[in-house]
Amino acid sequence: MSSRNQRPVGKLSAAVLFYILAIGSGIARSFSVAFDVVALNLTDIDPITYGFMAQWVSFGISFILLITLSIRISSDGRTRKLGYHLDPDFERMRLLPRRPMLYLVCGGLVAGISTFFYYFLVEQTNITTVLPYGQLVIIYLLLGDLVAEKDTPTIVEVQCIVSILFGVLLVGVTPGGFDILALAIVLGPMNVSSALFTYFQRKTKRYEIRKGLRVDALNMRLWSLFFLNLSMSVTMLPFMGLATWNVMSEYFAPLFWLMAGSSLTIFVSMVLYVRALGKGSMSIVNSLSAVSVLVGIPLTLIGNWIVPGAFGQVSGDTFIWILRVLGILLVLIGIVALQAADVRSFVFIKVKPHTGDLLPDLFDVKGVETAAAIAGKHDYILSIKSRSLAKTRNLVLKRIQQIPGIEEIETQVIIKDFR
Repeated sequence: MSSRNQRPVGKLSAAVLFYILAIGSGIARSFSVAFDVVALNLTDIDPITYGFMAQWVSFGISFILLITLSIRISSDGRTRKLGYHLDPDFERMRLLPRRPMLYLVCGGLVAGISTFFYYFLVEQTNITTVLPYGQLVIIYLLLGDLVAEKDTPTIVEVQCIVSILFGVLLVGVTPGGFDILALAIVLGPMNVSSALFTYFQRKTKRYEIRKGLRVDALNMRLWSLFFLNLSMSVTMLPFMGLATWNVMSEYFAPLFWLMAGSSLTIFVSMVLYVRALGKGSMSIVNSLSAVSVLVGIPLTLIGNWIVPGAFGQVSGDTFIWILRVLGILLVLIGIVALQAADVRSFVFIKVKPHTGDLLPDLFDVKGVETAAAIAGKHDYILSIKSRSLAKTRNLVLKRIQQIPGIEEIETQVIIKDFR
């Protein structure tokens, strides 16, 4: 395959590992949001001030984690770094090459915007609302794909977009109606910047440092967070007076463990998320990580039962809860339908004599999930996924045909598979 990160780990198949990474990312994110919600509900600290403090604590913890994960250990007769078990591409804490570092700078700049508004929203509502709001990024990613490919959406894609959009609107309803400010933030800067951040993360993860080695998710998390924090700091520091620093010194110790819990869980979430991005499309990874929407409900209810009010105010209005649950179901239905509508195919490729290694070029074609060199009649086999057979033909196969050295392409569409 095109990267050692694409190989199955242990007894897990590549498909099972992909699902574990994407779903695990969503679960870890739910707990990260819960820590932030509790910190803001148990104190009267300003959310932006808390966000500034929490983000730099997160960077410090991430830095210590990477130093720890760079320690060598012996296992099964091999000497590897601890971080290898989180991402097989990890070698050590390091500065990345120029191009992926540029991607991370761009990603950090836009992530600073979404993070700023995230802390604003966390104070205004509870986990069951914040997590569905984040799923709108799937729509932006899908629309971005359509615009970039100059393509028209399929009926299924339109239905999924409408389902997710209306679901998020219902989730945001309050006894007094819709929170217009919150919806404007969600529909505008928060999810637009999140979509751009996802794009730059995927570009970075798929960058090949050297043959068989791609950028690892651990260093990506560290440097993404560093540039995100710089972006936030440049925006906030001019407005932070002496009183703000006094507030941070007052609340740092009481909130440290909550900030540390949020830092550790979001570190795990982002590492799993980035690894999943290296294996599948952006919209599908975000679709699977949407399990966080479901996890947020029991977290809120159980958390408030243990510590009343700590996990956000929960409305006692039955009608509001019916609308909210209906909204969550619409979001999940749209996401699942988007995932189920995909068409998967195997593509067998024969190349012209004396053609060099095409694996990196083939793997970089959008829609290609895995690429492998094989022996026999054909030289390469690709596993591809797209929204329809027409898109497989018009968008994926045409790009493959444009790669110099391709002589023959044979496509086999998967009708039914068992995993």
